[in-house]
Amino acid sequence: MGVKKLRSIFMRYIFAVAGGILLIIAINLGLYSLCVNTGVIIPAMQIEDRIAAAAESIQTDELFNKADIPSFCDYAVYSPTGVFQDGSLSEDTANTFWVEAVTNGGDRITPYRVLVINRGDEVILLRYRLTSQFSNATLRRICPTTDLLLVGLIIVEVIILLFLISHWFGKYTGKKIDKLLFITQKIEQQDLDFKIESSGIFEVDRALYALEHLKQALRMSLAEQWQADKLRQDQISALAHDLKTPLTIIRGNAELLYDTELAENQKECTDYIEGSVIQMQDYVETLIEMTKTKENFPFCRQNVKVSSLLQEIHTQAKGLCVVKNVHLEWNQNFNQEYIFVDREQLIRAFVNILSNAVEYTPAKGTVFFDVNEKDNAILFSITDTGSGFSSEALKRATEQFYMDDQSRNSKSHYGIGLYVVNSIVTQHGGQLILSNSEKTGGAQVTISIPY
Repeated sequence: MGVKKLRSIFMRYIFAVAGGILLIIAINLGLYSLCVNTGVIIPAMQIEDRIAAAAESIQTDELFNKADIPSFCDYAVYSPTGVFQDGSLSEDTANTFWVEAVTNGGDRITPYRVLVINRGDEVILLRYRLTSQFSNATLRRICPTTDLLLVGLIIVEVIILLFLISHWFGKYTGKKIDKLLFITQKIEQQDLDFKIESSGIFEVDRALYALEHLKQALRMSLAEQWQADKLRQDQISALAHDLKTPLTIIRGNAELLYDTELAENQKECTDYIEGSVIQMQDYVETLIEMTKTKENFPFCRQNVKVSSLLQEIHTQAKGLCVVKNVHLEWNQNFNQEYIFVDREQLIRAFVNILSNAVEYTPAKGTVFFDVNEKDNAILFSITDTGSGFSSEALKRATEQFYMDDQSRNSKSHYGIGLYVVNSIVTQHGGQLILSNSEKTGGAQVTISIPY
């Protein structure tokens, strides 16, 4: 099948509509003519002829014969003085037409025509419609004029035709345009393993070919980005591992110094060295964990019982709180029994958040852990009673290496933990929400995991 232009498709649509309308008119006129020829419909011209013939018969017959009156006519018989005597019309209706025709000299009361025939000893009044109509009295009562019926049928049929052709046209062009939507969705999802085929419409194909070029450019860009990310992760991992050895040596030598007699100022310096080395080792371990998060760390989701998961998190949370003399308040309200997650990674994320919460909560303070259910997701909220996030941290705390020492007065707030947590939550199709609690004024971290 060749490629068409939109102009030719629209022209085809117009011709289809025009041809369909002409066909409808021709068919209806043909059926109308058939009904006229078979006597089902009496055309207006025949009505005039039949009225004229009936008037002549009534005028010349010695006695008035009802059989002379056409079936489409109503009549009334009056005396020469205008007294109603008989007829198919009621007396009141007949008198109305008598006044119009005889007294006022008129010949119609819309939509009827009136003909007065004076036979000398009596006056015959005929009432009829000068329009095409059915010969059958029942059909005539249902539809007094066939002309309006014909026009109405044509209008209805044209509307149906327009609906059917427009539906076909919309479905035809919609299928072609759907290819554009499909490709844009694939590109949006960065899924570039698809083949672009011709739609059969020139203008749509031009857009498809442009998207093909975009796909290739995006593929190259993503490949470069992925390669750069991998190189960066490898460099960070290598650097972190390289740092472990000298840090271990420094810490070991610092510990050996404790076995010697040290002056007070020397012991203080040794304490600083050991404390800083321990902190640096924590940094290095976090860097190594961070490089595992996206690629090297195994991601294995399975159905996990929520109560079992929370029990393990609760145990670790209590252990963290005891060390710093912090109270743990635990609240849970949910019905979902299982969630499809990587148990180990999710626990790792919660422990990371809990560690931060405990660290920034003053001694004898409280860390709140709340579990709720909303919109087909389980919400885990961890709230501390520290100083809370700064406005900048609320926007950037999940960025890699972001630091916010001013708002969270701690030397270990190095902007890696929440980056790792966000990565884990994202892999689960969830959402990490940062806020400050109205209740405590401290930081609140909420994890939403769909089920």
